[in-house]
Amino acid sequence: FAYSSALSGQKVETPRTERMSGLVDGSLGELLGQLYVEKYFTPAAKKYMLDLVNNLKVTLGDRIKRLEWMSDATKAKALTKLNAFTVKIGYPDKWETYDGVVIDRNDYAGNLKRLSIWRYNFNVTRLGKPVDKTRWGMTPPTVNAYYNPTTNEIAFPAGILQFPFFDFGADDAVNYGGIGAVIGHEMTHGFDDQGRQYDADGTLRDWWTKDNADKFKVRATQVENQYNAFTVLDTMHVNGKLTLGENLADLGGLNIAYEAFKKTKQGKSNSKIDGFTPDQRFFLSWAQVWRGQQRPESAAQRILTDPHSPEQFRTNAPITNMDAWYAAFGIKPEDKMYKKPEDRIKVW
Repeated sequence: FAYSSALSGQKVETPRTERMSGLVDGSLGELLGQLYVEKYFTPAAKKYMLDLVNNLKVTLGDRIKRLEWMSDATKAKALTKLNAFTVKIGYPDKWETYDGVVIDRNDYAGNLKRLSIWRYNFNVTRLGKPVDKTRWGMTPPTVNAYYNPTTNEIAFPAGILQFPFFDFGADDAVNYGGIGAVIGHEMTHGFDDQGRQYDADGTLRDWWTKDNADKFKVRATQVENQYNAFTVLDTMHVNGKLTLGENLADLGGLNIAYEAFKKTKQGKSNSKIDGFTPDQRFFLSWAQVWRGQQRPESAAQRILTDPHSPEQFRTNAPITNMDAWYAAFGIKPEDKMYKKPEDRIKVW
């Protein structure tokens, strides 16, 4: 704990129950996942998510078709890749059973050893065989999501499908601004500085024309420079190059989610809830997703190692590039977060 505390600034050790639940998830995640899904993830929530993903997928396709800087030839390949996305929501279709693993409640070290041996042997049996695209890269209780460029898939474990990302009983503005933006984020990873290098089949292959690639790099550099200007601690700035892929995904994902939201009944109206317009609720939901605090020691470490920007910049940077945010809150040139229209970056 002393080593971890020196790196992160954490003053109190994480409770044992939390450490052990994390260990169980990392070791027997799909068994734990079955219990989690049964209690917390309903079929209705999964259907809502499938509809949401489809809405955002259609919207991203529409946005690609409208790109002024991309040629028709590259657009066609981008749309082919988008339409080839494999979508995974909640949990695997087939659960891992961990056959042969002996678990003894009185043998902590032995349990870990046997699980490690089982995992090694399992991986050995997969050598030389076709990639099993039904397998997940995260366990169902995980509060996260991912895009895998080598399989061209996006996955949203059941764990992230809860507040503040998702609420089955909430209005569309809240869900599109939360999990909708996360869905858009993962989709955009398929076309960020790294993901764009893979084709629809997950093969590392250049499918861009040189002119289109150059135009993309110009816009990516604009994003990189914008984030380089953000100060985290004293003279320490966000590393725009390290965080480029995630920043592109945040910016693209929020734009995609907003456009998809505007197609909904609520998005087309101006009916207030709790005093806020639909657009305001959308952006407030986005901000609520990323609210957080971190100690200076942790911030200093993350600047050097984390491909994600600190939460305050994940919240504030994308919205300042969106005209809709200015309109929603009446942002004026004299306001601190105002950017001139010509300085607002648009990529996807």
